[in-house]
Amino acid sequence: MRRDFIYTQTRLQARHGLRPDERSWQLAESQRELGNFLQSARQTGLKSWVSGLPATDSNQRLETALLKLYRDYVDDIASWVPRGWRKSVEWTNSLTYLPALLHLIKGNTAQAWMLQDPVLKPFTAIHHDQRNAALLQSDYAPMVHAYHEGMPLLAAWTARWQFLWPAPGASERASLQHLQTLLQQHLASFARETPESAWRQRQQLAARLGTLFRAFRYQPAAVFCHLLLVALDVERLRGDILQRRLFPAYREDST
Repeated sequence: MRRDFIYTQTRLQARHGLRPDERSWQLAESQRELGNFLQSARQTGLKSWVSGLPATDSNQRLETALLKLYRDYVDDIASWVPRGWRKSVEWTNSLTYLPALLHLIKGNTAQAWMLQDPVLKPFTAIHHDQRNAALLQSDYAPMVHAYHEGMPLLAAWTARWQFLWPAPGASERASLQHLQTLLQQHLASFARETPESAWRQRQQLAARLGTLFRAFRYQPAAVFCHLLLVALDVERLRGDILQRRLFPAYREDST
């Protein structure tokens, strides 16, 4: 199994090295105005994420654009992995949509940004039966079926993810389960934390994922560690952008 991931790991290591370090984040985040922040971010490993994001765009379009960039990134990584692992890597794209999918599965009114998002738009019909039919005809169908049978949506997502694994060996399975346990522990801990400690929790998670990325090299778990770290980068970038768009006065007074 590990020899199958030599090509993947080589390319993954190169991409991993392009991620912005903390100094790059601090330099960009020292810019209070959004345009200056984006300009500074373009000089770092965030360049590919912000180069197509004009500071004047609407919040909805910015968020939709970031989601698309992450989907494209996951699909790009999936194209490098051994063929048997591609579907499970591609499935991670749906993880970022779980809260929105849960909102729609429950029959809630679609939010304006969902109507613009190409992934969610097919499931935004006003009538619940039409919406449910569209979901059950999509790639999300196994997860939706499991949810309707009483399984929490995240657990249903995880079950589908595991189903898509191509029979990993004992070592690879242990690594993936170790990663899964780490994330479950983080989610349980995060739910109990105060908003003030949320950033510290994310930093701790990122540090642990970085350690596992190195420990699990040449294994499929390294791919998922990398994608999770990039997702944390995109989440941080999203927060920086929205903070500067929504609270410019706060940014000016925060020094």
